[in-house]
Amino acid sequence: MNLQRSMPDRSKSKNPSSGKKKRKSYHRGNVRKDLISLAREILENEDFNAITLRRLTREIGVNPTNFYHHFPNMDYLYAAIKVEGHLELQALDMKAMEKGSNRLDTIRALCHEYVFFAIRHPNLYRLMFDHYHDFDTHKELKAVSDKTMAYVVEVLYGADIFDSADPLGFYKTHPLAITCWSLFHGLSHILIERQVRVRLRSRKEVALFIDNSLDELINGIGDQLRD
Repeated sequence: MNLQRSMPDRSKSKNPSSGKKKRKSYHRGNVRKDLISLAREILENEDFNAITLRRLTREIGVNPTNFYHHFPNMDYLYAAIKVEGHLELQALDMKAMEKGSNRLDTIRALCHEYVFFAIRHPNLYRLMFDHYHDFDTHKELKAVSDKTMAYVVEVLYGADIFDSADPLGFYKTHPLAITCWSLFHGLSHILIERQVRVRLRSRKEVALFIDNSLDELINGIGDQLRD
């Protein structure tokens, strides 16, 4: 009997570190931008309540505490999303302003862009206009929000005269602005909340609904807008 103890074959031994889980690599990229992008994606495909800090940081691969390096709280993230939305809407407004040959045509074009924007992005639209933010705290959001209104005012009155320091006072002396703004909002709301029987997937049907509503308004204020 061979009592000599056989030596282990070290060439076949496992690497001591091979059984350990590999540490996740650090997130590469712009964390703030990626947080906004992912939150926007969730908002578009699910709803506002599906956006949570834990989910955002888990899906982009950062520690939850890393979120606070970019936003003081979730409310600031929502404000950043709203800023993006306003900038996108303003880009559409500018195209509408370039197309219109007169103020009536341009108001029609603005209304169409506004309503179709709401239909394409209903959850974003709700966040932008139904979710309250303190403008004294979120100054960038106030600036872009005022600019969205300023485009409408510029078309109506032929000049960029919107008073962002006293909007309520401005509306009292320029009621046409809030009248058109209310129409834009009203049409958008009743369509995305399905309060009228209009097929949202039919651009022709939605456009007809918008134009019929605008015709009633224009019949009342047309003399003020005709060049």
